[in-house]
Amino acid sequence: MLQDLKMVLHARSWMKKNEPFLPTWHAYVGYKLDLFAKLRQGLTLADCVERWGYSREILECWADAGLELGHLRKTEAGTLIPSKEMQTYFTKESPSCIGELLREMLEMHIPALLSYPQLLQGQEKHMYYSDTYGQTVAATSALIEKRAFPLVYKWMKKKRARSVLDIGCGNAGYLIRMAEKQRKGRYIGVDINADVVLQARQAIEHRPQIEVHHTKMEEWAGPAEPVHMVMMNNILHYYSPNDRADLFHRTASFLKKNGTLTIITPLYLERGGRLFSAAFNSFMNAHQNLYSLPRRKELVRDAKKAGLSCRSVKTVVREGSWYFMAFEKK
Repeated sequence: MLQDLKMVLHARSWMKKNEPFLPTWHAYVGYKLDLFAKLRQGLTLADCVERWGYSREILECWADAGLELGHLRKTEAGTLIPSKEMQTYFTKESPSCIGELLREMLEMHIPALLSYPQLLQGQEKHMYYSDTYGQTVAATSALIEKRAFPLVYKWMKKKRARSVLDIGCGNAGYLIRMAEKQRKGRYIGVDINADVVLQARQAIEHRPQIEVHHTKMEEWAGPAEPVHMVMMNNILHYYSPNDRADLFHRTASFLKKNGTLTIITPLYLERGGRLFSAAFNSFMNAHQNLYSLPRRKELVRDAKKAGLSCRSVKTVVREGSWYFMAFEKK
């Protein structure tokens, strides 16, 4: 009898641990179909079914969950209206939208982690396709950028860097911010994803001091002349631990004497973000073409072999184990 009671209590405990997932699921569905934008002026379930052909039964389940979570409220007339938070952060046209973060979590990370029973029994690992999720990764990287840019720019100013190369530049967010603040200088971006490069080129259309190349790093000839600063943000997990040493050597060859390399990356099992980095590392290792997160000491070692000395390590997002690292060419 006592053992049964313990089992029930333990089961209830695990059920409660799942409750924090429900707001994420509900917000993801609302973002994916842009429901929070569609409901902004207030619509009934019948209105939604008529306009967009949604399943009435499924929509009602989603709406009931939203009402319980506080994501939605119902008027006396029966119309549904999203909360201000949902309209601000989970409508696609909002400049503060963070919906792609949920898309990355629910479409990429969780399915990969749920496949671990099969992977442990020898099933072939997944493939990460940048053409499918390149825009999503670029968008979530832009969220990290908002926290990291002040550190990067402060270091850039300290080193008086007037030419910058961003390897894996994404939407060119760092380069655009730098060009806006500096007003002069030379800024070069390189990225492997064609759609992301197209978006970056649209963003820099009237910024002649910025250029963005669509190419693989391994196939690129490099800048026309050495630069003062190279950035590598959120890309190290695309390189195997053995290839990272070569990446540092190649990067160092792009730098002027006393030039600087900056990196934004999650570090594996670093203080403050150990749980996140363990989960993130598990996602990486579920794929054939993604690799383990780097440890701090590994990056310092590989940089040293390339003639780069570590000069600074700063926290970007401690809970996520994201760090800023700066190196200098000897």
